[in-house]
Amino acid sequence: MKKAKKKVIYIVAESTGETINRIARASLVQFNPEKFIVKKYFMIKDIKIIKEIMHKAHEEGALIAFSIVEHDLRDALINEAEHLGIKAIDVIGDFILQLSIFLKEKPMSIPGRQYVLDEDYFKRIEAINFAVKHDDGKMPQGLKLADIVLVGLSRTGKTPLSTYLAHQGWKVANVPVHPDMEPPKELFEIETKKVFGLIVSVESLVRLREGRLKQLGLAPRAKYADPIEISQEIDWCNDFFSQNPKWRIVDVSNKAIEEAAASIIRAYQTGKKP
Repeated sequence: MKKAKKKVIYIVAESTGETINRIARASLVQFNPEKFIVKKYFMIKDIKIIKEIMHKAHEEGALIAFSIVEHDLRDALINEAEHLGIKAIDVIGDFILQLSIFLKEKPMSIPGRQYVLDEDYFKRIEAINFAVKHDDGKMPQGLKLADIVLVGLSRTGKTPLSTYLAHQGWKVANVPVHPDMEPPKELFEIETKKVFGLIVSVESLVRLREGRLKQLGLAPRAKYADPIEISQEIDWCNDFFSQNPKWRIVDVSNKAIEEAAASIIRAYQTGKKP
């Protein structure tokens, strides 16, 4: 059977593309990644480049998702899309338009305005530096300074979650646990409301660890990814978490990072279980 050709999605932005990239990533995880390919065009400042991108999109039958607030660039993209019969989605502009109507105020139309060097920007930078310094159990003496501490077995998504939350301004540390490892004493000295234990199904963890072994060029059925060994690790981890009943537990099986992070933040802010 002939393999279906992948559909193409273009993401276009005049700035760094960070915001639209997050929105696209959060949306695309709902679909089979084997059915599409994403092409990104950021820091677009020239109408000529816009036209070149649109003609490529036309040739590939692509869908355009864009975030452009500068009037001339935005109009050029929309006009080219209409001329070439391309579907183009104004990811942020439609929301800005509705806000403008609601607030009865004309938008500033300043590209990248969300990245101005304000207090929130420096808070995010500080949080990112903190996450790097306190990744994978490093500098346990700093756990008391964290907003959130993630605890879990290897490949349960601690580092990606820490990084994602750090970009939102949260100071996050993560601590790996294993039956043969002694957790740092500092983990049991901090406020329990900060601590989130990550659990995952056997099937998910086997798949994640096999992927990691493949990246390293190692045999996929090494002890690290053995289902029986993993099942025993998970049983141990569940028992370890049960000995610390005030920690809140998050099941990250088959969850996107954005979804898991939202559960953690909601639980942290409300004091409820994820």
